Amino acid sequence: MVTNIKLGQGLDKLVFGMTREEVREALGEPSEKENFNPLEDDEGQSEAWHYDELELSASFDEEDDFKLTSLAVSSPSYLFEGINLIGLSQEDVLQQIELMAIGDVEIDSISDDDNESQIVASIADVSLNLWFEDDHLSEIQWGPFWDEEEERYIWPD
Repeated sequence: MVTNIKLGQGLDKLVFGMTREEVREALGEPSEKENFNPLEDDEGQSEAWHYDELELSASFDEEDDFKLTSLAVSSPSYLFEGINLIGLSQEDVLQQIELMAIGDVEIDSISDDDNESQIVASIADVSLNLWFEDDHLSEIQWGPFWDEEEERYIWPD
């Protein structure tokens, strides 16, 4: 099943702003649930639901009444602007993103406790993160658009 990622909107029948119950009705029970604190200085909790068979994760934030606030996919069956980006080299992905002219790309290197590093290319204008491992795109993560002035999400209609 090929599905198109919709920036600021969601994915297929998943729309940012949905409740956990609505996501459960759409996808069924997740393979795994994970609770975490997204920012060290943030008091709110987040909950990630992982759907292993779909290679999809859905996140809900307490400060937004546990509405769907981000999606992440890692399967080539998810298309971005009609293109299969998963598995492409960082150079190829960034060339495609540049052609799409969706915003300025900021690139960061992130290391974990095991000294494994990942590269993340972020495009804040469209709430998009592209995660690279071994120079290849491994995950696409996106959320609703963000209103900088109001400091809040712009929920899809």
